[in-house]
Amino acid sequence: MDKWLTIVGVSEAGPKALPDAVKLQLFEAKLIVAAKRFHAGLNQMIGNQMIGNQLGNIENGDSAIIISHDQIVDFPSPLADFYPQLDQVQGQHVCVLATGDPLWFGIGASLIKRYGAQSCNIIPNVSGIQMAAARMGWPIASCKILTIHGRAIEAVLPSCQRRARLLVIAENGQSTPKIAQLLTDYGYGDAEITALAHLGGDDEALFYGRAAAWAHQVPDFHILAISLPDQPASQAGFALTDADIENDGKLTKADCRASAVAKLRPFAGAVMWDVGSGSGAVAIEFMRLAPQSRAYAIDRDQTQIEMARRNAKKFGVPNLTHIHAELPSGLSGLPTPDAIFIGGGLSAATIDECLSALRDGGVLVAHAVTLESEALMLAAWQAHGGKLARISVQHADPVGGFHGWRPLMPVTQWHFIKSDGWLPTPTQHHSAKRDI
Repeated sequence: MDKWLTIVGVSEAGPKALPDAVKLQLFEAKLIVAAKRFHAGLNQMIGNQMIGNQLGNIENGDSAIIISHDQIVDFPSPLADFYPQLDQVQGQHVCVLATGDPLWFGIGASLIKRYGAQSCNIIPNVSGIQMAAARMGWPIASCKILTIHGRAIEAVLPSCQRRARLLVIAENGQSTPKIAQLLTDYGYGDAEITALAHLGGDDEALFYGRAAAWAHQVPDFHILAISLPDQPASQAGFALTDADIENDGKLTKADCRASAVAKLRPFAGAVMWDVGSGSGAVAIEFMRLAPQSRAYAIDRDQTQIEMARRNAKKFGVPNLTHIHAELPSGLSGLPTPDAIFIGGGLSAATIDECLSALRDGGVLVAHAVTLESEALMLAAWQAHGGKLARISVQHADPVGGFHGWRPLMPVTQWHFIKSDGWLPTPTQHHSAKRDI
């Protein structure tokens, strides 16, 4: 059997609402894996006289499915234990019951990744997200779809922009009050929240309120529909202000940060290194722009690491990975990067390690403000090519009763794209202290 693994989407109505052809898949399965809340529906399909894996039938279209008790198991906890169990029956007919569409924030994606699409037969159902959008009268194309199941609730923050509509898959009954408090803390107390529970089932219920005044108790299984107000709030959008970011002065300032992030070319699923990360500002901006991206903030200063960790949580990218290590040794063993930013700890060895690790077609951006680090960057540019630029920024500030231009320290920026066939050339050995 090529497609030995059948992944069935189940609505809130349970297995009894599945079409006969899908019930037949369950009947023929050697093993059925389903959440406990679906077991009662499956048990209704069990013949009292059947034991083991004896056969049942569908008679005259009346859906008289007979399934044996020992075919049905619960998802193990932790979920990682699920895969060794499946490995033991690989190649035999297995049915996994998931909610809604198994490929929409469901287990289907993980199973395909492990066993391959050629092994999986996906039978989707109407998803909770689709039903929530229908109940709200919201076109799905105009909504941002998110999940906080098994994830930090701060992950919703990058999507919190004026007039945005969010559909959020909750983890449990505590998800809604936590998100309501989070939105209130970040200036979205007027956000309208609708919790839609048990959609399509006998216990379907809707709960409505504003974030700042949320007082409902909501069942575990629900979708959140959040309508953001038409007003600005802190941390909205993608261009963070320097004042928003916790730092000790060692910060890639907003104008230079915007240039660096633009040249790093964030894209969905990218892997990024922030080398000498300091406050983590560049990695945070990168991740907010690139859904499902992974970023690694490497710094030798534990105080900086803790600061970056707080910033990452504050700005909605709690999955930023923080690495306390010396450079370049701390780069060893990290996933191959698509983009690298070097903002501190610049040295010839660090540059060479980054260039060697960078994926073909990947981008490296480095900043320098001191003469020593600028000399090293010039050597790297001469050895490897790329583009060298000087960024000079002046802000209008009060001067007595008037205003004048106050310059920031100029920043030298090296921008390098690694081409196919790139050959390593050692950079002149020189080192510089952390840059700003």
